[in-house]
Amino acid sequence: MIDSKTAIKIIQDTSPKTRELESIHIQKANKRFLAEDIIATREQPPFDRVMMDGIAIQVSSNNLSLNILDHYKIEGTQAAGHPQLSLASNSGCIEVMTGAMLPVNCNCVIPYENINIENKQASIIDKEVAPFQNIHPQGSDYIQGEVLVKKGFSISSPIAAVIASQGKSQVKVYKLPKVAIITTGTELVDLDHEVAAYQIYMSNSYAIEQELKNQGMQEVEKVHIDDNEEITRQKIQECLNKFDTIILTGGVSKGKFDYVPKTLCELGVEKHFHKIKQRPGKPMWYGSFKNKQIFALPGNPVSSLVCLRKYVIPALKPTASKIKKVKLNQEIQFSKDFTLYKPVKVINTINGDMVAEPINSNSSGDFYSLGLSDGFIELPAEEKVFKAGETFNYYPWGN
Repeated sequence: MIDSKTAIKIIQDTSPKTRELESIHIQKANKRFLAEDIIATREQPPFDRVMMDGIAIQVSSNNLSLNILDHYKIEGTQAAGHPQLSLASNSGCIEVMTGAMLPVNCNCVIPYENINIENKQASIIDKEVAPFQNIHPQGSDYIQGEVLVKKGFSISSPIAAVIASQGKSQVKVYKLPKVAIITTGTELVDLDHEVAAYQIYMSNSYAIEQELKNQGMQEVEKVHIDDNEEITRQKIQECLNKFDTIILTGGVSKGKFDYVPKTLCELGVEKHFHKIKQRPGKPMWYGSFKNKQIFALPGNPVSSLVCLRKYVIPALKPTASKIKKVKLNQEIQFSKDFTLYKPVKVINTINGDMVAEPINSNSSGDFYSLGLSDGFIELPAEEKVFKAGETFNYYPWGN
């Protein structure tokens, strides 16, 4: 039996060293991982940009109050998306719209709220003005050639906006693995079917699928196998031929019908470890086959999801995610020489701290209690008492 740190290292060392790339439309890139740097094709803003609807005038930085006239003659209107106008006289002004180019010979924008317009003349109500007010200077956000987003980032809505602002409709991303979720057990019945008193509805496969899709995985297929050794062999062989990553749940312990470890080895899957010194999730099995990764997770719902979030999700991502930290709000004692993964509810305090409140459950099969959690914290095996106020690694669901 190995510890959690060793399990992570083994998975990292046996993960595919290179990942295939593909070019996709930005509309389909949500949560995909960039495989190229996004470079600024022009500076931003590309011109001095008007920030408020109003008038644009010319003012001097010396004795500003002396330069504010009683009236400014309106010479024209500068609309957004139209060629740049030019102010002809310092006694004149140009009406400007938000997002428009600042007219030539103008260096100050005064919003409509601070002016009166009558007979094509504008008078300023609030004469507290200064050069470059309400103007977004050219190139103040970034310059041409600057790296705006580095490869490896997950494409969120703000990053999609940055990519689109460069005129790119296609973006290079890392190709996603095709994932099979295999559930095992004759006791499992799929949704919308009648369930006998000795059976239960499937839940693990739907929870795993949801977590994978929350992480941006798109090609995910569910397969179910009853407790039959021959069918187990046949179905796993089919999945090994068809998918890049296989996630099994159930059938990995020492029960009479736990065929998964034996079958995987018979099919040529190289076993890297079986069992981790942790609670929950001790029976996890991991192996590889022709550049494919096979994760066999325990069947208990809490164990299954904890192992998925801790080991499988990071392995499927092309770049490592930053581990979050939270403060424990009450003492926990755990005497066993195992890493403890404790479901928690996270509270954001007025000081900006993230505080973890432990959620107690009846067992690793208590998925109801797990549903009340935001994620889980990692309590290292080296310690036995975890005090309130101490900081620990936090793994949120869906992030």
